[in-house]
Formats: sequence, C-alpha cells, structure tokens
Amino acid sequence: MKILENIYYHPIFVHFPQALFPVSFLSFVLYLATGAREFEVGAFMTALFGTVVTPITTITGFLDWKIRYKGYMTPVFRIKIIGAFLLFGCAVPAILLRTFVPDLNALPLAGPGWIYGGLLAACFLTNIVLGHYGGKLVFH
Repeated sequence: MKILENIYYHPIFVHFPQALFPVSFLSFVLYLATGAREFEVGAFMTALFGTVVTPITTITGFLDWKIRYKGYMTPVFRIKIIGAFLLFGCAVPAILLRTFVPDLNALPLAGPGWIYGGLLAACFLTNIVLGHYGGKLVFH
C-alpha cells in the first residue's frame, strides 16, 4: 500500500481538464469573433478530450482524498466533489448537443448554439473554482 501513498495521482491527471476546458471556451469565443470554423472545431475537440479525462481526474481526486486525507470531509472537499460532478454534468450535454446538432454553431448563433456556448462557459468557470480550491489544498 506504500506505493499508493507515494504517487500523487490526482495532480498528474487534473491538468488535462484544467487546460482543455478553458481552451475550449476561448476557442469558441474566438470562433464567435472571427467566424473561423477551425476555432469552433478546436473548441469541440478540446471539450471532447476534457470530457473523456474528467472521470479519471475525479476518480484520482477521490482516491487521493481517501488515501492522503483519510476521507475527512471539509468544505473544500465538498466543493471539489460537487464541482467535479457539475463539470461532468455540463460537459456531457455540451458534447452530446454538438454531436447530435452539428449545425448549432452556424453564425449567427440560434438557441442551441447559445446553450452550447453557455455549457462551455460553465465548464470553464467550474474549472476556475475547482482549481482555486485545489490550490487551497496544495498551498495551505
């Protein structure tokens, strides 16, 4: 069991969604500003990869919490657990919406396009909160 305690799993994996969702949202904003389709495709691809990695990040966070903090519940952990589920709960619908309504991004945006953009923004903002509270744990 000593090897489990010597590897910091969560910090290894957490940087993927922490980087990908902000890039996704900012790419979507650049698409809105420029109309360059490559930015929209980039937004979708980075959100897709972030969504795929989020469950791994959540599981490693849970394991680190159980191993390093003995599962002791504090407001910081509560926020991080809720935030992880919120992130996944916003990311999956964004990916599904973009997958099944591929023309939702046609400019000017209509309802589904704005919903998609809102979900990407929610992922971005949730990452900010999760990163902030993760930093509180690391730099306490």
